[in-house]
This record gives sequence, structure tokens and C-alpha cells, in this order.
Amino acid sequence: MIKRGIKKKAISIILLAMCFLLTGCGTGSVFDGSRVSDSSGFRMEYSLLNREESADLNLAEGDRLQVDLSHTEGTVDVTVSMEGKEPIYRGNAQQNAGFMLEIAETGSYHISVSGHQAKGSVSFTRISGHSVT
Repeated sequence: MIKRGIKKKAISIILLAMCFLLTGCGTGSVFDGSRVSDSSGFRMEYSLLNREESADLNLAEGDRLQVDLSHTEGTVDVTVSMEGKEPIYRGNAQQNAGFMLEIAETGSYHISVSGHQAKGSVSFTRISGHSVT
């Protein structure tokens, strides 16, 4: 009878330990890296991006947005849009690219980057369309 009680406790402890260990399994960190968002742009470098990261950037008509995507693993989906408007850019399964977006309307632009086991960096740099005299 005592052996049976000890067996039950031992099995319970083992099952409880396995539950704790298994909850730590999976993808682990979904974002491991750095991110900066300010008036000059939005930049991220990461060893793992497996979720959505976003930022809002105020842009003026005539500005340009330099976009640079560089990945050694995985892909990203990118969207640049103003609320209530069609995106000015949408790219799915992006890996490596560099291009310029012309800003036709002043407003707050939402930049969204969704990673899929991605390792690398993204950069969205505001280039002012106003000339300095």
C-alpha cells in the first residue's frame, strides 16, 4: 500500500515536471533584435522575427521613403499605407530588395513588417522633399 502511494506521487511529479518543460518548447522568442522608430524612419535588425512589428511615420507630399530589406533566412511581408487608403506598397514573402517610394500625400503612414522565421534587417528612411536654401 505504501509503495503504491509513492508510485503515484512519483508519477505525478514526473508529469508535472514534463508539463513545465514542454511549455518552454516551441518557437521561443518571436522577436530577438533591435528596433528604432523616429522622425527619420523605422529600422530593425534581428536574429529572429516571427511576428508583426510596426511603426507610424509622418511624411509630407514630395518626401521619398527609401526601403531596404536584407535577409539571410526567412521572409517578411511589408505594407506601407495611410489609414483608410489603399497601401502605397505591399510586398509578400520579401527577402532582399532596395527601392524608393514617392510620397504623394501628406499624412501619417503606417509601416508594417511581418516576419516568417526571418533573420536580417529592414530600413525605411525618410528623405525630405523640401529643399534647404
